[in-house]
Amino acid sequence: MSDHISTTRRTYDRIAAEFLEKTRDRSVIARQFDAFVSLLPAAALVLDVGAGPGFDSAELRKRGVRAVSVDLSLGMLQVGVPEFPGPRVQADMRQLPFASASVSGVWASASLLHLKPQEATAALREARRVLRNDGALHLSVKLGSGGEWEVARYGHARWFQYWSAATLDTALQEVGFQIVASSQNSTPQATWLVRHARAV
Repeated sequence: MSDHISTTRRTYDRIAAEFLEKTRDRSVIARQFDAFVSLLPAAALVLDVGAGPGFDSAELRKRGVRAVSVDLSLGMLQVGVPEFPGPRVQADMRQLPFASASVSGVWASASLLHLKPQEATAALREARRVLRNDGALHLSVKLGSGGEWEVARYGHARWFQYWSAATLDTALQEVGFQIVASSQNSTPQATWLVRHARAV
């Protein structure tokens, strides 16, 4: 495993409880949940890739889909169990342990941003592999250029990779996605590029 990935995973194991407390309010992206679910059939099976404590999985379940939380950090998966119960799988998003064309949706909110560009492309290729044709993808990454270690927010290092809109769109199209909606969402921490796409 690459050093930046293993270091970031260890950080999330350490900060899981604090991360949950700081980010549990998901109302800021309520419209993104609604838009994503509108692309899915009823009771669709969805992978929440980079799920952390599983709060997004819980929001998706409230909207009638069957969500499986997937994360590389076991600490993050475990910390959310009491509050957000549901199926969990510890896995690397570049090698998902799910059959090809087995799910209707992949939700990847603020998760590919910990991967360098080639690794993110591999993760997108895996998302396309597990999705059925016409399946839906939600993706959000931070706007910017280059990559860096961030320590200030939690006192432990996390790797962040930044994206331009053009680079993100090209990466999606090259692995077999058609973009159906594009937006930007600004928070105190970052400006986010948000994409909804179909597997084609």
